[in-house]
Amino acid sequence: MSLPPARSAAVQIVRPPSPSSEKAKDRDKKPSPEKRDAPQRICRNVMIYGHCKYQDSGCIYYHPPPGVDPTASQNGSPVAKNASPSPAAPKLLSKDKASGISAEHLAAPVFVPKFESSSPRLGTPVSAAAATSTPPAWPPLPSQGGLSGLPTFQPDSAPFTPQASLPVTQAPSSAGVTPNAMTYDESLSIIDPNAGLDQSGLYLHPRQPLDQHLFASTMPSLSSNPLHPAHPHAFFVDDEIRRTLQTRQEAVYVGANGGSAPGLPQELGVYHSLVPLPLTSKNPVSSGQNPTSKVYGLSAPVYRATSEVDGSTYCLRRLEGYKLVSEMAFGAIDTWRRMRHPNIVGLREAFTTKGFGDNSLVVVYDYHPSATSLHDEYIATGMSSQDPTKRRGPIPERILWSYITQIANALKAIHSSGLAVRHLDASKVLLTGKNRVRLNGCGLWDVLAFDQQTPISVFQQEDLMQFGKLIVSLASDLFQPSMPQQSLPAAVDHISRQYSPDMRDLVLWLITKPPGSGSTGKTIDEVIKMMGPRILNELDAMQSYTDTLENELGSELSNGRIARLLTKLGFINERAEFELDPRWSDTGDRYILKLFRDYVFHSIGVDGKPILDLSHVLVCLNKLDAGLDERIMLVSRDDQSCLVVSYREIKHCIEAAFNELRSSNDPHRVHR
Repeated sequence: MSLPPARSAAVQIVRPPSPSSEKAKDRDKKPSPEKRDAPQRICRNVMIYGHCKYQDSGCIYYHPPPGVDPTASQNGSPVAKNASPSPAAPKLLSKDKASGISAEHLAAPVFVPKFESSSPRLGTPVSAAAATSTPPAWPPLPSQGGLSGLPTFQPDSAPFTPQASLPVTQAPSSAGVTPNAMTYDESLSIIDPNAGLDQSGLYLHPRQPLDQHLFASTMPSLSSNPLHPAHPHAFFVDDEIRRTLQTRQEAVYVGANGGSAPGLPQELGVYHSLVPLPLTSKNPVSSGQNPTSKVYGLSAPVYRATSEVDGSTYCLRRLEGYKLVSEMAFGAIDTWRRMRHPNIVGLREAFTTKGFGDNSLVVVYDYHPSATSLHDEYIATGMSSQDPTKRRGPIPERILWSYITQIANALKAIHSSGLAVRHLDASKVLLTGKNRVRLNGCGLWDVLAFDQQTPISVFQQEDLMQFGKLIVSLASDLFQPSMPQQSLPAAVDHISRQYSPDMRDLVLWLITKPPGSGSTGKTIDEVIKMMGPRILNELDAMQSYTDTLENELGSELSNGRIARLLTKLGFINERAEFELDPRWSDTGDRYILKLFRDYVFHSIGVDGKPILDLSHVLVCLNKLDAGLDERIMLVSRDDQSCLVVSYREIKHCIEAAFNELRSSNDPHRVHR
């Protein structure tokens, strides 16, 4: 069976008739006496639905009296015996009830749809209870676009009987049936009430798999927007996430002018475009003099540089006046390079150089733009303010436990690799995101203070001690690592009043030395056991944040669809070789593409001003990409003609025009 020819997309606009002319036509329309006197067939509506709502409005077919089964006349009809069985077997009545029907009526053939006659089926008897049951109220089938010219069968005409085992009618090849069509029907049978109709023998258009433009909605736990958002922000990523990512991208290129800053080498090995970074936000670099670091005891400026190997941006920590004691000092660097942990700033390499005019040690780390240290975020804020009313309040315990969990996780990975941080300070713990911390400067002390005599377990015990002091400095303003140890008890007492007993017990265990010299010492595993349920809270928060990011990623998953659609429109419209093509004239089928472009981008308001509505553009392009059956009216620029077309027809024109351009194999075509 071949498909009907495609209909023209243009709809002629005519003047509506006047009421007087309509009444005159109604008077002229009188039933023909020849048709009334001729042998009549039983009305099909009575055969299918049991009644005809047009019986008193001029229906020319026969309507049996109430109480008479119209199907009784088919009992003795030879046509009915030879015809294919109908989907719903009618219940036969006795002969005395059909005595009022003429012989012509008895010889009337049974109505059989055209699409069923081409493929014979085997009938299955249906029980009387199933035949007399009320058909379920199924909704009408959706339109199938190009198959709209085929006859359709309303599901209400035959009840669905699970007992029936009729073989499924094979659809014609021109209908575009795929071998997996039944698989799609079975997978959608739960959500679609029409999914099981094909099992009763009725021909239905095969379902195709979902297009890529149909995506699942927001997860229920995160959905707070209306079902049909109209605000432009609903089409893009969340504002907070967008601002964070944009700030990081700007921080990567801020201060870059195609070369290194004045006074710095243009190239340093494979790195170029060196830009100095301030050590702290409160202590900017003075004129040519780099301050001495309180942690390393040397001048340690930081630079941002770009690698010519992969084009990525890295952070270079330089130690001025470094003198290499032994080549074995770089042995631990290889172990640090292989370590990749979410709570540790990755170390890439370390080398000595004279590019700055002196002997300098340069250690290369991953660059995290817009990162700040815990010292600048919390400790420096409280210490710089002389007014107690302006000092920072205590860190919420939930956030503090998050920091503790992440730092303990990093120490677990470092100690398990046979290494030690050797200097855990608040200025070396970076806050790279929302409550996300990373240990910075790892491996630098292994080169700067190379020591083969001291066991690594001693340095690991110092890490735990410094970990406890770090927690105290974050939880209380009464103690800092640079202060004498006499102020530590007062800070612990403050923690016991502000935070839970679990926090106090953890701090006391970390800052207390082992009881005896023969003790095996403390381990990070014991710290993790003490935290217990706090780790589960951090896991819950991490998974919830992952759901949020995945939801935002899902909204941006196929954002290239609009760009591809606009690219196709740009390729098609306003081409010089189409100027004399009749299909692109005012009466051609491609003319609607020009009108659609004006409808989307060149709309003008009632005040004569152009409409710059981003929501209108995005909604129209998304509907076009989806190929909806929604119709719009396109008006020409001279307001003399208009076309009423659907998005599906416009999409078909775009695909046809683009495929024509792509399939063109003219070697002499001019490329602009």
